[in-house]
Amino acid sequence: MKKYLWILPIWFLALSCGSSDTKMPWEDDLGSDDGTQQGPENPTPDNPNTPIVEIGKPLTAWSEGELDIHTISTGRGECLFIILPDGTTMVVDAGEFSRESSEYKNVVQRPSADIRPTKIYGDYIKHFLPRGKSAVDYMHISHFHMDHMGNLEKEYTKDETKTYTLAGVTALYHHIPFIEVNDRAYGNYDGLKVNSMSEASLANYRKFVDYQVAKKALRASQFKLGAVNQFAMKYNAAAYPNFRIENVCANCCIWKDGQSVDIYKQEGVAKAENAASCGFVIRYGDFDFHSAGDIGDYNDYEYRVAEVVGKVEATKAHHHLSPHSNCSKAMSVLKPKVLVATSFYVREIQPDKSKFDYITNGGCDIYCTSVGESLLMQYQLDYAKCNATSGHIVIRVANGGESFMVYTLDDMNSEYKVKRIDGPYYNHK
Repeated sequence: MKKYLWILPIWFLALSCGSSDTKMPWEDDLGSDDGTQQGPENPTPDNPNTPIVEIGKPLTAWSEGELDIHTISTGRGECLFIILPDGTTMVVDAGEFSRESSEYKNVVQRPSADIRPTKIYGDYIKHFLPRGKSAVDYMHISHFHMDHMGNLEKEYTKDETKTYTLAGVTALYHHIPFIEVNDRAYGNYDGLKVNSMSEASLANYRKFVDYQVAKKALRASQFKLGAVNQFAMKYNAAAYPNFRIENVCANCCIWKDGQSVDIYKQEGVAKAENAASCGFVIRYGDFDFHSAGDIGDYNDYEYRVAEVVGKVEATKAHHHLSPHSNCSKAMSVLKPKVLVATSFYVREIQPDKSKFDYITNGGCDIYCTSVGESLLMQYQLDYAKCNATSGHIVIRVANGGESFMVYTLDDMNSEYKVKRIDGPYYNHK
């Protein structure tokens, strides 16, 4: 982790100008109980006009040329909000559920059980949406499970036409509309096999897509394996020729040497919804970010995907950092500097302690949107080894992709104040 060498002259100046109990701007109580790093971000050499970000202050807005990757924390599902360098926006998943497993308790909902996750997603996205925008360009669903697309709960209401229930993705659309929805099977949903808990959610989602597409309020597309322009920049792509999003896996297949390779069929293993997750890699100059839903390493699948992706600077943890994901073989190929993990249950396998230990021991910084307090104590997950155990996590890549910062934001209100600042991380191949 890079240190802020410029803090020293500021500190000496403070000593010369004030008493010994002078409180510096970043010495705020906010988030001090989880080992927050002390120090704001100064403008970087490649971005001299970047607004200063300070601990205890709201995160500054995205600026043209930057790449923002926000992991939104609710404790009830996954949701990434991404702002591309030209202001094109993309949401990945919008999970929402309230039921508890018969075996495990849910983590504490953030900020409150009284506020639905989709409202949190919607408010957050609208807050950080580039100025002048009123809709999200792409809504991508990695796979059809409730923690990624939403579960039908008995208290959820239907849309104004009574066509579909407002849950997860379908509810988010009514908070902040999106122009195009993208998933692994559009146009070919018949015959899909998902778990019994998600069948009703998938049927509801299909009603939503059919209705909104028919009234021409929404476009829909199937994730194209191997594509490098499906999630293209819409507003000023020519200004950023070193940016692209590559579709690397979907439906248990990977894209390798110009063709789709069905790993599971070759190995004779039954296909599962997690393994069918869509995966992509964002490449911006020397910066690379990988996300692939809930894939795991059954039959070396995760490793085979990693081989296609190659070395990255940052990644979303597969399947909430569970035992059958983020395997050492795959991580030795990806070699991320930063890993962001979400988890929803108070159980020892999310995040898995053995994964947590070897990843941090390998020099990767882990950021968790939520970890149960009892789990941290019971399994002795070291606070000092985890850069965050709660909060919204924001990766902000500098114009051109040479470096990036990581900001941990308070997830207990809608002020989005910074609890911790890490970086800059430099992206040298």
